[in-house]
Amino acid sequence: MLWLLITILIVMADQLVKWVIASNAALGEIVLSLPGFDIMYVKNTGAAFSILSDKVPFLAIISIVFCVAAVVYWIKKKPQHPLLCTSLVLLFSGALANALDRIFRGYVVDFISATFVDFPVFNIADIAITIGAVLLVIYVIFFDKSE
Repeated sequence: MLWLLITILIVMADQLVKWVIASNAALGEIVLSLPGFDIMYVKNTGAAFSILSDKVPFLAIISIVFCVAAVVYWIKKKPQHPLLCTSLVLLFSGALANALDRIFRGYVVDFISATFVDFPVFNIADIAITIGAVLLVIYVIFFDKSE
């Protein structure tokens, strides 16, 4: 139940912030500048680093397939290790949140721009996916005992 609550909170936070940004900012407009970061409205029709730009239906299908696979894995394998569970929840939440954008908007809303380094604009879902992937690698390297 905790994992479901975490998923709901991540997806809701991501979608709420995207809605606020998209509703109140012009495309490309910086709405807030913080030390090292700008908050701005960007439409992304691709995946990470804008790869596969304008392939929104394909990326939406990939996201949904991943989410279904994650749920099937969770039901069949019943993971118990907290690191694996956290990783799966973060990956699932991020994929679902970005899939919702692709399905209902036709693009992903990105809004966090790291000004201290040349890096693509990203969002809360992207952060969840990145942290989830790192945790999964750590789990596989250090904790996974299966062959």
